[in-house]
This record gives sequence, C-alpha cells and structure tokens, in this order.
Amino acid sequence: MQQREEVFKKLALVNDPELDRSLTELEFINEVTIQDSSVTVSFRLPTYWCSTNFAFIMAEDIRDRVSELPWVSNVVVRLEDHCAAAEINEGVSSRKSFFETFPNMAKGELQELRESFRIKAYFSRQEKLIQYLIRSGLEHAAILNLTIQGLSELPFFEAEGTVLAERYLAIREEFGQGNQPEQTAFIRPDGSELDPESFPDYLASARLIRLSMEFNGHHCQGLFQTRYGTEPLSEMEACKNESSAFV
Repeated sequence: MQQREEVFKKLALVNDPELDRSLTELEFINEVTIQDSSVTVSFRLPTYWCSTNFAFIMAEDIRDRVSELPWVSNVVVRLEDHCAAAEINEGVSSRKSFFETFPNMAKGELQELRESFRIKAYFSRQEKLIQYLIRSGLEHAAILNLTIQGLSELPFFEAEGTVLAERYLAIREEFGQGNQPEQTAFIRPDGSELDPESFPDYLASARLIRLSMEFNGHHCQGLFQTRYGTEPLSEMEACKNESSAFV
C-alpha cells in the first residue's frame, strides 16, 4: 500500500501541459500495477486524437517522475485508446526522443513547447491569486509591494486563497525565483519587476491566458467524462485549479 501511495504522489506531480492540471486530478491515470521494483502506469486522454506531442510529454513525465522513487528499477508507461499509442509507448519505453519516435512528423524536440506552456501556467496561477487578493480588498499598489512573507501573513486567507498561493509559490520555485521571505511576491516569469503603470495591462493579458486554459480544461474534462463515463470534479477539487468566480 505504501508503494502505491508513493507512486500516486509522483503521478500527482505530472500535469497535462496544456491545462496545468495533474493527471490524477483529471483522472487520466487508469491503472497502476506494481511487481517488485517494476511499475506499470496506464493512462488515457479525452479523445482518440489528442495532440501527439502533449501525449508524449505526459508519457515521458510519468516515466521520469515514477523513476525518481528509490525502490523503482523499471517504469512501463501505457497510453491507451490513442491514435499514436503504439509509437508513444515504444518511444518512451526505449527512451527515444519525440523526434526519434516520429521522424517523419516531428519538426523538432519538445523543450520549447514545454517552456511555452509552463510560462502560460505561471501567468494563469499568478493571475488567479492576484484576483483573489483584489476581491479581498487589496489595491494594486499594495499587491505589488507584497513580499513572500507579507503574502503568507495576510489575515483573510481561507482555504481557496491558501490553495491558490501554494500553487503560485510552487511554480515560482520551478522558475528558480525562490520563495525567501524578503523577496517580492509578484514579478514576471523572467524575474523582472512589475510596475504600477503597466500592471492593469499585464493583468488583462494574464487573464486572457488563464481564461483560455480554463476553457480548454472544461472542454477536455467534458470530453473525457463523456468518453469514459467518469464523474465531474467536486467543487473543492475544481477550486484547486479553477477560478471561474474571478471574472
């Protein structure tokens, strides 16, 4: 049981790159089997023709995250019900790159695509948290002056705000920005500072990115539920990534 829980904790760190939501939350993980030190993970996607490059990224990340467990010696990833499942499963198991797996289709590797969608995720998580702060009564100037410590000491944080802050701080860490108490809480993905004059335009741009990701998320979730007859997420689960109230 402990090993299975450890595997699922690792799988919870694997996101659909287009949606910035974990595969466990989206219920894309279909089955996990453990045989001694070998782990097999099967997963499935909303449609038969979901983007091949995103499917490949998710398969790679499943393999790499589960392989981080010290007792795991082999990880087999099985994408199911997908038009390129055979190629992706063989490519990921053989540790081939995307280009090596699809030499007649791929124009290059996926690192640039990965980085592009992580930047979108940064904007989306940051904008959700900022909208929460605005709804809680903070002015733009006060938000821009917040430090990490100041953010953690805000008196009005409830469960929703805590979840949004944790997700934002996690992606700051991922971008190498650190979360030291004295650091400015809200900066751009490249580490540069925000200024009061351009802040409204910056927020509007970030909001468009967030809305686009949420629209895609709702669309994909509906397709997946229809395809496999799964239940919608609970209100609190949805709150972890959605902020439909912040419009």
